[in-house]
Amino acid sequence: MIGFIIRRVLAMIPVLFLVALITFFLMKQAKGGPFDQEKEVAPSTIALLNRKFGLDKPAWLNTAEFNNRMSSDGPLAAVRGLFDSQFGNYMLNAVQGDLGPTYASKGTETVQDKIKQTFPISLRLGLISLTFALVVGFPLGILGALRQNTIFDYFSLIISTIGFSVPTFVTGLVLLLVMSKVFGVAPIKDPSVWEGFSMSYFPPAIILGLGTMAYITRLTRSSVLEVKRQDYIRTAKAKGLGDRVVIMRHILRNSLIPVITILGPAVAGLVTGSFIIESVFRVPGIGSEFIGAIGSRDYSMIMGSTLFFSLLVALGNIMVDLSYGLIDPRIRNS
Repeated sequence: MIGFIIRRVLAMIPVLFLVALITFFLMKQAKGGPFDQEKEVAPSTIALLNRKFGLDKPAWLNTAEFNNRMSSDGPLAAVRGLFDSQFGNYMLNAVQGDLGPTYASKGTETVQDKIKQTFPISLRLGLISLTFALVVGFPLGILGALRQNTIFDYFSLIISTIGFSVPTFVTGLVLLLVMSKVFGVAPIKDPSVWEGFSMSYFPPAIILGLGTMAYITRLTRSSVLEVKRQDYIRTAKAKGLGDRVVIMRHILRNSLIPVITILGPAVAGLVTGSFIIESVFRVPGIGSEFIGAIGSRDYSMIMGSTLFFSLLVALGNIMVDLSYGLIDPRIRNS
């Protein structure tokens, strides 16, 4: 088990590197820089800011520095100079746990500070969404499968279809309209409301969890139906086991594995929060911070948030793999 965990953790390294590489490449395709929109700042000041944050260096490889050091300091120093670039310096600092300063704050705040401020809010929102998705989706799927072709089954299919079909931003805007016009509740503008668990989390959390709830409902239903058709279920019933024992001990236990497969990415996605939902409901989470960073071309915030999201997804997948063994002894003993 320890060897498995070590292998999976080591496999995360090239994945995170590729994510950083692709993200940096896409950012550089956009014209302009983080300080180009500062209309009241003199060009000389913008040049100083670019030099301060290393944005005046080449994006990928510093061939000029390589040639200078090759002639004066030797091959080893030349190789170091080759990677004295924006991407090279960022990755070197990221390996040491430094995700850099946020350009929007002109260096007064770091990306780690922003993540520490915003991630707890997205975490609370995601946990409530996940709880809603599991508490509603799992029983709906089980009930629909055990009562196939009845009103319960049709109800679960209708609910899951709505959750699949309607985009979250549409349901979010409709809910905001109903809250403001019918109940007279305006969108929350006070950021302090989100500092702890409160009722304010429930509307965006339910909207955020609708898609995951629908997916869990459909997957649970199909998984239970498949397990019900297996030979060992018929054997268990032939031996005289009651329906409750067969359902609890055999059907539900074996139906959990496909559902757990999607929980890793689902947990990571819900915990990091939906960009759209956080923007619609003005939730000051990491998702809305990420959108703001894209608009202001805050490269370090974009890179840091993307790496953080990717790390959560990778860790979620590892936790899913470990949970397989708790449910299926065949996987644990393999």
